[in-house]
Amino acid sequence: MVYYNTSRNIKMLRSIIIDYRASQEASPYEYMKMYVEKLPETMEDTKISWIVETFLGIQKHSEFLKNITYHVSQELSEDDQDYFMIIFYVVTFQLSASNMTLLYKCLFNLSRPLLKIFTNFLSNNEALTVISQIAHNEYDTNFVTEKIINPLFTWQPYISEMGHNYAEFMNKTERSKMKMSTIPIQPNVLNRKSTSPNAKFSPDLPPTPANSVQNKSKNMLTKSTIDKRLKQIHDSNKQKALHLLQDIKSNNQHYTQGKSDKYFKTLKNFKEDIDHKKKKVTLQSKSLLINQTPPLVKETAATIKRINNTIQMSEKKEIQWLEDILYNCKNTTKAEELEYYDRQERERERLLDIERKHLVGQISYEEAVIAKKKLIDDNKKKHDDFLREKQIWEEEIERWRRSEMEKNRMKVEKLSLIELEMLHARNNIIMKKKETAEKIRKESEERLAQALKMQREELDRKIQIIKEINILAHITKKSKLPKIIDLTETSGVGLLCEMSIAELQERLTIFKMGLKEELEKKKQDIKLQNRVAKQELDETKKNIDKYMTEQADMRKQKKKPPVCVGHSSCNEIKELKKVLEEKRKLRIQLTS
Repeated sequence: MVYYNTSRNIKMLRSIIIDYRASQEASPYEYMKMYVEKLPETMEDTKISWIVETFLGIQKHSEFLKNITYHVSQELSEDDQDYFMIIFYVVTFQLSASNMTLLYKCLFNLSRPLLKIFTNFLSNNEALTVISQIAHNEYDTNFVTEKIINPLFTWQPYISEMGHNYAEFMNKTERSKMKMSTIPIQPNVLNRKSTSPNAKFSPDLPPTPANSVQNKSKNMLTKSTIDKRLKQIHDSNKQKALHLLQDIKSNNQHYTQGKSDKYFKTLKNFKEDIDHKKKKVTLQSKSLLINQTPPLVKETAATIKRINNTIQMSEKKEIQWLEDILYNCKNTTKAEELEYYDRQERERERLLDIERKHLVGQISYEEAVIAKKKLIDDNKKKHDDFLREKQIWEEEIERWRRSEMEKNRMKVEKLSLIELEMLHARNNIIMKKKETAEKIRKESEERLAQALKMQREELDRKIQIIKEINILAHITKKSKLPKIIDLTETSGVGLLCEMSIAELQERLTIFKMGLKEELEKKKQDIKLQNRVAKQELDETKKNIDKYMTEQADMRKQKKKPPVCVGHSSCNEIKELKKVLEEKRKLRIQLTS
């Protein structure tokens, strides 16, 4: 029933309240009865019950709600005053704090000024004091604290969160309206293609021929042979360049002269200016990207399914990569890198484990020495305390023995006096018992006589009643008996399909029960289908969140340098070293 608190239903409820104010002739209960009779039969029963309950509740607490709205009426319009009254009643008497998102959507779609005023009013601590003062004029103290103040107190942090969300939304909308600053683009002048007519047309050919044309070597070369060949090619190219330079100089051709220092200085300054501008542009773009918050994606069923399909495709690609490594022997370099990295990690783990065990052993040795020294000191102290306590207890026992002897003497004297008093009291009790026995005997005789008298009177009264009943029975026999209709008999017309009224009623009830069971079964099937679809969506959401967190963790691990096997293990070893130093210092202090 909580899910009927939407903006559309609240608007409908406001129109009902306005109609009831116009017609003041009927009571709220009678008006609701007339309203429910006019409703269509297709409307759900739960929705009708929600309308009736909220309308009657608002009319019941109308004085209290009107006083609250009057307190905030200066900031609200006429329409928003009625909406404020309905929302305040729903928050106080119907909804719980777990339905915060539902209330936020309702207020957001209903009226945004109302959302702002409502959150500002209820998030303030002074509002509770004002509400309690107004409520004490209408209700008693227990009702105010349990039914009004406690729900509003639990709602207060959620209301402030709603106000914070609304403020963030308004900031985002204002930020989106602002025009973003343009980022200048450097002109790519040096890489521009020449448009002169003398330029020869050179088609874009690939740097190497296709795989079918290449003459591939059958045997794979090692790294050392490749380096040797590259060095030989470099030396031969260098010698060819020197020969060409000598030929140009000998033929007295215009070869390129060396450029002056001024040229290199201007070129260097020009490059520095370009680098400085680029850094400025990158810093501006980074600041803009940091300030920009990513857009919120609505979690609809279509988006969830789309994300799930992309995750499944990525998982299939990973499975294919593993199958290529295991069965087709492809991408072996990646597998070798992973194996080498795994081997290094295991070696680091083993070394760290050895170091940790060594430190733990040293710490346990230091602790054993410290514990032995402490135990010897504790035993000495305990022995001295025991001797001191023994002497005190011996003195205390002697004192107690003397006091007990004195107490026993006094008790014997008291017991002798008590025995004499007991003899006198026993004689007095015997005399009193005799007197009470005589009184009881006389009273029992009187009560027996009274009981016999009452029994005789009761017997006479019963005889008189039996006589009157016999007379009445005789009169009824002589009078005519009324005609009795038997519902189990047939009409007696003579038809084969004749049925009695009782049988017809029984068949009608069976037919109604069958229809009811069929409707209930259909409702349960529909609910089950909806529940299964919802569960599937929830499971896909969980899988997506898990996948996203795993991907983020993987990206973080890739960015971090492989310093240690685990940060926790390195920290553990550092802590163990600190503990070992402290234990050694303590042991030196105790032994010195």
